[in-house]
Formats: sequence, C-alpha cells, structure tokens
Amino acid sequence: MLKKLSIVELHAAIQNKVEQKTGLRCYDEVPEDEPAPFYFAEIISKRPENTKTMWCEVFTVHIHVIAEKTKGSVAVYELIKKLEEAMTEYIQLPDYVDLLMQTEQGMQNLKTDDTGERHAIMAYEFKVCYGFRTKV
Repeated sequence: MLKKLSIVELHAAIQNKVEQKTGLRCYDEVPEDEPAPFYFAEIISKRPENTKTMWCEVFTVHIHVIAEKTKGSVAVYELIKKLEEAMTEYIQLPDYVDLLMQTEQGMQNLKTDDTGERHAIMAYEFKVCYGFRTKV
C-alpha cells in the first residue's frame, strides 16, 4: 500500500532544517508580539505530478522572513541569505518517500509590515515520490 507524505511531516522537516541552519525559530503560527527576527513557514499548495513510473506530488511552500524594525533593508537581506544557504541542503523526510527535487522559486514579495518590520516571502517547491507504478 502506498503512503503519501503528510503536510504535517513536510512542515516539520522544513522547520527543522531552517532552525538548524539559521539558528532562528521557524514557526507554524507566530505567537502574538513575537520579537523579530524569525521565519514562518506555510504550505500553500499540493498537486499531483505523476510520471509514467512514479506517483509524485509537488508541494509549494512560502517561508516568510521577518526582520527586526530598521530603516533599511540590509537586515532582511541577511536573513534571506541565511535561509537560501540553509535550503541548499535537502530536508530530511520519512523513509517511505523520496525527495526528488527541492527548488527555490525566488522572492515573491518584499514589504514593510504595519509594525515597521521588513517582511520577505521566499517560495520553494518540493517534489516527492511516494511509490512506483507497476503493471498487473
């Protein structure tokens, strides 16, 4: 029987990689009045992308980069750099799936929040194989 990767397991793997490699927290839900800097990951979409031989899914994830309040953008750029370096290593997923691709999709948005904190959104795609097709 095939077992698909759960969104919870993917989210945990992303959080672990970001926290291990950047030294900053990566939240699922940001606590109220949490001081910056930190990261916030959210899974935006999941779609099938099967091949002739494999059962696959592609997950799109946005990782929000929240920098402390400053007049310039250097602080948020440094956090983006840390995130990009962290995500050059593949995340660790359960043994019953294979991570085929982990691809950065670039910066989706850069803005200043109402709090004065700089906020960037970086997009990533993860293609996962959860089984092979066989002829019966």
